[in-house]
Amino acid sequence: MKNRLLVVVSDLHCGSEVGLSPRRFTLLNGNVVTIGDNLVQQWLADQWEYSIARVAAIIGHDPATLLVNGDATEGVHHRNNKELIAAEMDRHLDMAKAVLEPLARLCRKRFVVRGTECHTAELENILAQELKAETRTARDKWLIEIAGCLVDAAHHMSTTGRAYLEASAMGIFMGNARLNYARLGHTIPKVFLRAHRHCGGWFCDGTGLLAVTGAWQFLTRHGLKVVTDSIPSPTVMVLDWRGKKDGELPEVHEIKSIPPKAEITRV
Repeated sequence: MKNRLLVVVSDLHCGSEVGLSPRRFTLLNGNVVTIGDNLVQQWLADQWEYSIARVAAIIGHDPATLLVNGDATEGVHHRNNKELIAAEMDRHLDMAKAVLEPLARLCRKRFVVRGTECHTAELENILAQELKAETRTARDKWLIEIAGCLVDAAHHMSTTGRAYLEASAMGIFMGNARLNYARLGHTIPKVFLRAHRHCGGWFCDGTGLLAVTGAWQFLTRHGLKVVTDSIPSPTVMVLDWRGKKDGELPEVHEIKSIPPKAEITRV
């Protein structure tokens, strides 16, 4: 059977104390790190395992492709050294590999997209090699044809703290990308995959689709400063062309985790 399933994740930010992390991890010096009583990471680990189970149920025994769309690691940036599990970027990369492996095993092909340098230190090529991804390298942009649809996958798009403009931003971004392809006579993709803004969602105008995967990280101190009111909701998306004619848009399975309510102090 031809591959008609695309699994998309991004923004795991492994290495951050409020990002996704293995439940138990051994550092190179032999020290064992666990998520312990970190309630944020306990919740993220629970949701990650649930999401992998949902992906497995959706794809069944059908061939699927995994796309890791950037920022699998947190990195050292914006004076965040006090918010890290480990200071070495190699450890962040090892953590990302550990959490991604169960998902990668469900998929016959894998692709890795380069994210933001301050988060990844441009180590995505090593992640691509570890996951046995296509070409064993990461790219800024992948153009992937699946089920007769051209998919444009890249990490970056504009960010915003205004929730009421999210759909507008996605529609504007997709329209601009289409125009740039058209004005040069290039094939116009039908599906655009983006990340980076941490708040996920998807927009379809009937002829094109833009999907943004939500981040597996709660707000850091830097995030609280620049997007104080955002509440990122982690997602895994499965684009499903089974039962569709070649060239048609896929069905979108958005596996979304809703964070628990913040504590309310009563006086």
